[in-house]
Amino acid sequence: MGMEHRQDPVSRGARGERGFSLIEVLIAAGILLMVSLGVLPIFAQAIVNNRAGADYTQATNYAKSELERLYSLPFSSPDLQVTGTATVRNQYFSVKDEKWVDGATVASDDSALWRRITTIRQYGVGGLVDVNHDGTLDGPLPEGTDAAFVHAKEIEVRVESGRGSGLLAGGKRITLRVLKVY
Repeated sequence: MGMEHRQDPVSRGARGERGFSLIEVLIAAGILLMVSLGVLPIFAQAIVNNRAGADYTQATNYAKSELERLYSLPFSSPDLQVTGTATVRNQYFSVKDEKWVDGATVASDDSALWRRITTIRQYGVGGLVDVNHDGTLDGPLPEGTDAAFVHAKEIEVRVESGRGSGLLAGGKRITLRVLKVY
């Protein structure tokens, strides 16, 4: 018969083998909860900022693709012809059809995710100035001007949210502008 070794409860506690008390667990959980509640608004704001960034990126891509399409056309292309002093083309991105549709009015059974307004103006060399410094060139040539006097065409594409309450709503928009020289 061998000797049996038994540990008494006092010697086990002295080596740190006891568990946490309920009070210690509740205090730790309370501290973790307060820290989590402090960090939660940061994550919520990050979600809002990411969505706004995605909207701006999508709007910029829609504007850039139309601008590049028009810029790649020949100078005398029908898509670059001016009527009046400027040709304005309104389009909306149809939620139902998932494509760009001509016209400013949205069908009753559809909604506009985005609106795109493309403006074409033509200029002679003398009209390529902004005298009043308002960001627009001052001397656009009207429709019917002899082609020999048209030296540049301005292509402006503006994309804005078609949603009533989108992150780009409220007057915010993306506008891209380029001069196509003859």
